[in-house]
Amino acid sequence: MLLCFFFADLQASENEWSGVSRIVAVGDIHGDYDNYRAVLLQAKVVNKRGNWVAGDTHLVQLGDLADRGADTNKVIDHLTKLQRQAEAAGGKVHVLIGNHEAMNMLGDLTYVHPGEYSAFRNSKSRQLRSRYYDNEVNRLKSLDNSFVADKAFSTQWLDAHPLGYVEHRQAWQPSGDIGAWVLNNNVVVKINRTLFLHGGISPAVLPMSITEINQKIRAELDGNLGEDLGLSESEDSPLWYRGLANNPEVIEASHVDSVLQAYDVDRIVIGHTPGHGIVLPRFAGKVIIVDTGIADYYGGHIASLLIETDSVFAVQSNQVLSLPSTEDEVLPYLERAAELSAPTAALESLIESLKR
Repeated sequence: MLLCFFFADLQASENEWSGVSRIVAVGDIHGDYDNYRAVLLQAKVVNKRGNWVAGDTHLVQLGDLADRGADTNKVIDHLTKLQRQAEAAGGKVHVLIGNHEAMNMLGDLTYVHPGEYSAFRNSKSRQLRSRYYDNEVNRLKSLDNSFVADKAFSTQWLDAHPLGYVEHRQAWQPSGDIGAWVLNNNVVVKINRTLFLHGGISPAVLPMSITEINQKIRAELDGNLGEDLGLSESEDSPLWYRGLANNPEVIEASHVDSVLQAYDVDRIVIGHTPGHGIVLPRFAGKVIIVDTGIADYYGGHIASLLIETDSVFAVQSNQVLSLPSTEDEVLPYLERAAELSAPTAALESLIESLKR
């Protein structure tokens, strides 16, 4: 892991920007380094060597770098390099916190890919794991004098703790390389008149300001979770809420308008909910879902969002498509997007429903 930190140059308290002429937003990466590089290249953010070529562009990555794929470390390493290069060129890279970053920091390893552990393996991994095993056995014995670490226990424990596991957990601690980097990122940012976050603003969160949301979730991930279910783990959390993506528009429309008014924005851009394989507008473009399923795990759908001044586009299959701003424009956009790549079943179903 070759993370290069420059925390003195970053301002975690900064969460609003204005006067930005070009914004690119990409969705969930889930450890797929090749497709991550492909979407940035298609969006003209990097060149073929992976270096920043976007000048004063603001790149927003909407969270969920981790899990399901093997190359989380490579993605994070590259993003830290782009953060430095963008700053030098007058641009900025915003890496937002997603629910999978929160899960890793809070110890929920359900979706960690075996390759993510392997990426941390080194010549000292066996010795480090052995010490970790001994400490665990001693802990269990202190709780139960009759405990015996027999062969069955040892085999099961080793299977659950592959080489690189200990280093992975150390890196994701608040004081670890990755954990400290995550804590320096935002949950929500506002750029010009667009709000960006991973999951969505729920009615329960609506009274909170952007700064309050960012501070609270950072504090929880830093170990100040308390006894109750924190905002980082709640289904109403900005990391987890799916109402903007899944609830029927007729039900959620008034809430969407409340969010736009509360944060004084024209649109909300989110990730978190894949399925359609394209940049998906909802509520006549007031909500834009950018989790296209970039990772091979979700089909490898390479697409991104482009905002230039007041114009909003999807970049897909090296084509730039204007996103709809009225209900009448939605179906033609979806049909054109479906023509550019193999449509998912969810996209085909949505198109058919709009034709009725």
